[in-house]
Amino acid sequence: MSEQKSIFSYLKYGLYAIVGIYFISSFFRGSDDSAQGADYIEQTLEDPTQGIIAQIKEVDADLFKITDEEIIDKREDSRIIATFLDNTVDTFTLDEIRLEETGNPRRSMMRSIAYAGMFGYMMGRPMSSGISRSAYADDKTFNKSNTKGTSQLKSTASRRTVRTPAKKGFGSGKSTRSYGG
Repeated sequence: MSEQKSIFSYLKYGLYAIVGIYFISSFFRGSDDSAQGADYIEQTLEDPTQGIIAQIKEVDADLFKITDEEIIDKREDSRIIATFLDNTVDTFTLDEIRLEETGNPRRSMMRSIAYAGMFGYMMGRPMSSGISRSAYADDKTFNKSNTKGTSQLKSTASRRTVRTPAKKGFGSGKSTRSYGG
């Protein structure tokens, strides 16, 4: 009888071990949906086909505001016309404004203001995001870009759908816990 009991207890603990290994592996690995087809997230991306000429003015030392944005036919002709405090004017193409120039805070500030306006769509910001009111010199300029300009750019934008696998398993979610002091 004791021999039978020990065989059953080995089988019982073996079964517990198999179930435990299964749950632990599925927790770290996520569920295996390869046979059923993995879950995907579909996202429609819009790329502007038209360009923008943005006029930016330095209103204080290293503080820029957008004074006008005009939509043009060709994306590659996009540019920024910057007026500085000393009344000098400089023009930057899309490629020039994308370049990171270390040690030039003026260019960095100009780039961040341009990114917050409609010119940000030329620099890769999603067209589904809005434009920032604080980047504009006045309400009139903001309203012009926000209503007419943005809708015109979106109406002529090229669209493509991208499918990316949904993240699953351990480490794929965002933590809600915070540690530290």
